[in-house]
Amino acid sequence: MTRPGSGLGGSLLWCTKLTELEAPLLSTKDLSLAQDFTDSAGERALLAAIAADPSLYWELQGSLPADAFLHEASVWKQLLQAIETDQPGPRIEGAGTSQPHGLAARLADLTQRRMLADLQESLGRALYSETSAQTILTMLEERTAQARLLLQEQSHAGLSGLEVAAEVIALAQERWRLRTETGSSIGGLLTGLKGLDNVLNGLNPGLHVLAGAPGVGKTTLSLQIALHVASQGHPVVYVTYENSPVSLVSKALCAQAGISSSNLERGFADVKALQEAVSTLVPSLQRLSIIEGTSKLTLAQIRGKALQLAARFPTRSGLVIFDYLQRAAHGSGFDQLRHNVSALAGDLRDLSNRLQSPILALSSQNRSSGAYGNGGGSAALDSLKESGDLEYSADSVLFLKRSERAVQDPARAVDLVVAKNRYGAADMTLPMIFRPDLGRLREA
Repeated sequence: MTRPGSGLGGSLLWCTKLTELEAPLLSTKDLSLAQDFTDSAGERALLAAIAADPSLYWELQGSLPADAFLHEASVWKQLLQAIETDQPGPRIEGAGTSQPHGLAARLADLTQRRMLADLQESLGRALYSETSAQTILTMLEERTAQARLLLQEQSHAGLSGLEVAAEVIALAQERWRLRTETGSSIGGLLTGLKGLDNVLNGLNPGLHVLAGAPGVGKTTLSLQIALHVASQGHPVVYVTYENSPVSLVSKALCAQAGISSSNLERGFADVKALQEAVSTLVPSLQRLSIIEGTSKLTLAQIRGKALQLAARFPTRSGLVIFDYLQRAAHGSGFDQLRHNVSALAGDLRDLSNRLQSPILALSSQNRSSGAYGNGGGSAALDSLKESGDLEYSADSVLFLKRSERAVQDPARAVDLVVAKNRYGAADMTLPMIFRPDLGRLREA
């Protein structure tokens, strides 16, 4: 099964498949700058050393990028095939090297510099083309993210357990510093729900899924979390396939002002109270970017918006919200929706890794499991609609479902169930009170 390069899912092939517009601008042919970062003699010397002692290949395997040999690519391919199949390799003339590890590190560094040179050449050609500045910026962000990812992958190839242990110690030191500075032991972004934050350790980078039947408060909760995260100084990108930006901001203002959304629609809303709500929410609204989801929306565009917000409001992490998965996955290119959802879930995890930010994705449930008739809803992982591998891709899965607890109208009793949690305890239920008229959810 393959996906075409269009729509939200197709954009995720950006590092290997370029659009017709980008292809001529991002071509790596005839790049004079990249040619400055080569060493043909070094390539030949390292090849001779490996040919003389094939065991060197296995020692250097993790540190040599696939395209480290620019001038000797065909010879490297022959030698590689011979070593991996335990066959005699090609005869390579010339002296080897007494420092193969150092030479391999130099060739790897030159490979990375050629990649950065390609990026600079691409930007230069684009600047003198008819391409719009906004498109150039998006392309630059894509290529920069690609370069950063490749550099990261190469620098982490073949790490020993002792090297990884050093990273763990560095992480522990950073977490200790943050705890002492903030006074909080929660490492991730605070959602505003203390019970949830304690269970999940806040929202950490990764994919977090929030599911539930219609009308149970998924959008209300996600918007509430978005505003709370933004109020803490973090940028938030909210991608909505369900509500318009006007509808979402209306919900936020009405919740802040304590006004029913229906009163706003019918012309009974207290305008002064709404204006005061705007003044109160200014810091949060400035850091909140709402993108209306369409079939043309790409993850590259979403990533670009997240990077723009991060540049305006520098912080260690931001938040991306998808409302909701099944609608966004329709354009991913597979014949079956479940495959689209699985592919999108994996792509969102990749996006989270690149942004180093958590992603909260809303999901619907299967009609039978979701108990659409009475709004009850199930908290079982297999109830996720067209889930495919969704329950395996997610770092945490939360369910909002109706509760039998007695509350006074118009409030509703709901439970927030933590069904999966890579960060700690799962199968936990947090009692909540939902006020659909005011657009508020709070802990009971």
